[in-house]
Amino acid sequence: DLASRDDVFSALLLAQDEAGQRLSDPEVRDELMTLVLAGHETTATGLAWTFDLLLHNPAVLERARQGDDEYLDAVAKEALRIRPVIPGVGRVVREEPFRVNGYEIPPGYEINPSIRVVHRRGDLYPDPRAFRPERFLDSDQGGQVPDTYTWIPFGGGTRRCLGASFALMEMRIVLKRVLERAQLRAADANPEEPVFRGITLAPRHGVRVVLERASTPG
Repeated sequence: DLASRDDVFSALLLAQDEAGQRLSDPEVRDELMTLVLAGHETTATGLAWTFDLLLHNPAVLERARQGDDEYLDAVAKEALRIRPVIPGVGRVVREEPFRVNGYEIPPGYEINPSIRVVHRRGDLYPDPRAFRPERFLDSDQGGQVPDTYTWIPFGGGTRRCLGASFALMEMRIVLKRVLERAQLRAADANPEEPVFRGITLAPRHGVRVVLERASTPG
């Protein structure tokens, strides 16, 4: 009854290419591992950083509690700007030299753009260390919302993360549901320090919160 199911595993088992060839068992396994590791841990870490920043910025938290989807989307984007889960990305030059800004990089060398440095450039983001989701709102930014090459938590170009839009949607929905159902405050006076866990930049001790009040929407 795979055709009647709507879960990802069933979809992978039914998927086929233009020649009617289905995925092998190892390919299905690899796709599921990608979902778990690249699509779950990273989004969860991004949400942890978002709540850490929100709970240490009362004015932003108060506006976020109003539940406006556009603002919550901006909150998620600003959190990923300040605390990108993957702070850098590498690409190896292949076949022929790569020219950039007057330099020629020979094949075999790896180029490592720093996502974290780009996100903290003062010429791109005034007061770059401040948590200001308004940067990502057209009305507040005069139409100058950061573009795909100045805001790159999901990478850029042809190898930009395929799950970028889905991850942002997940973050927005989780933020909205938690904020409408729970009154939270930070358990610690200062924001968490980052630490590497594999290739991700995560809160050193997790993000501890205090539940002051919970409510169940009617």
